[in-house]
Amino acid sequence: MKPLALFAFLVLVPSPAYSSEMVEVPAGEFEMGNNADRYALPKKTLRLGAFSIDRFEVTNKEFQQQFSNHSFWKGSGAHPVTNITWDQAKTYCEQVGKRLPTEEEWEKSARGTDARLYPWGNEPLHKKPHPFYSGIIKRKVGLNKKDTSPYGVRDMAGSVWEWTESGKNGEKVARGGLWNHHLDYEYGKTFDRNLIAPSERFIFLGFRCAKSEN
Repeated sequence: MKPLALFAFLVLVPSPAYSSEMVEVPAGEFEMGNNADRYALPKKTLRLGAFSIDRFEVTNKEFQQQFSNHSFWKGSGAHPVTNITWDQAKTYCEQVGKRLPTEEEWEKSARGTDARLYPWGNEPLHKKPHPFYSGIIKRKVGLNKKDTSPYGVRDMAGSVWEWTESGKNGEKVARGGLWNHHLDYEYGKTFDRNLIAPSERFIFLGFRCAKSEN
């Protein structure tokens, strides 16, 4: 390959978009919660306006671009960022012109309008959860292509827990499935939720951003 052609190739090949890539979730009703699951809110029908949400979780490399003192292991730049507080997640989203999603937005993004139990449908995947896709032994975002919601949002059931804007009694709601912690899809359902103190930091807790549509 001639040097000029090589230069053009390097310039034209795009780098991964990761959290800068968003998907739009249209306005409309969806079913939220589940009456049979003690980790879920009571079942109800909600209507949300249109919004956009990051296709992938924010990565270590992206977070470091806003927080220069954030360090991570070599080769893990494309892993989901973790060990950050709710305030840090909120600040990051604001600095890139976005915000944290509400838990209502997060759940609709994960389950769509057909009230599915998992982002991909109502049955757990045949292949058992693998710890390499987890919050303890992390891999790059989007690795498990089967973990995709009806809107094309990735990693909502099998990567790390995610901070949301929502909270109760001074704690914040975290969403998402965590395979290495539970090693079972039972805890990766679209309506599962956890209340966590906003000052906490966990190796299995990260986030993604959202944006309202005008």
